[in-house]
Amino acid sequence: MCALDVTKLGSVDISESSPQGPILGSKLAFALVDFDASYPAGGLAITAANFGLEELFGCLCIAQDAEEYWFAYDKANGKIAAFDVNSEVVASTDLSGVNPIFVAFGR
Repeated sequence: MCALDVTKLGSVDISESSPQGPILGSKLAFALVDFDASYPAGGLAITAANFGLEELFGCLCIAQDAEEYWFAYDKANGKIAAFDVNSEVVASTDLSGVNPIFVAFGR
């Protein structure tokens, strides 16, 4: 099983009103996600608390150090999935040393 190791890098308060409506109490939080030697099938479970938030609206990979992979947040299942060129990486793939940085939007 993949151990979740998330390093919170900070957050920015964006609690203002926008033309589309209020986003009161919202934040952008930044975190480095450290995968380990056994990628779990379906992705790595992640929660708002991993980002220091109470509610997670969504997150996006903004930087990575492994060119052969890309990452996507599956909001319906609360997971970060890793993909190679063709498809999601298979369960038990060694992603140790792969450290993407995510920005999360939430409260």
